[in-house]
Amino acid sequence: MAAGQWELRISEVLVKFGVTKERLQENAAEELESTLQDYHDLAEQYSDMMTTFCYEDRPVRRNNVWLCPKCGKRVQYNHTHCHWCGKKMGWDGNQRKGGKGRCRR
Repeated sequence: MAAGQWELRISEVLVKFGVTKERLQENAAEELESTLQDYHDLAEQYSDMMTTFCYEDRPVRRNNVWLCPKCGKRVQYNHTHCHWCGKKMGWDGNQRKGGKGRCRR
């Protein structure tokens, strides 16, 4: 089967089943591949955004300073997200604001 014939057969099937309303153009395979790659890229970006902004991670405490688990920059106690990278913080009840050596007023 020649290179253009399979595209014509696919075009006929897509029109027959109502997937498209008109026949595909000559470069339909390239357009389809490009569209599928775009969807793949968007899905990957969406997954990264969900991991960063929606799923919690516990902040790390080093030298009595709370640090973001993703970017390592300082975060304030009980803030919902890191102000530097946007990572969602997962504070739990066991984490305390002050350390043992902290002066309290």
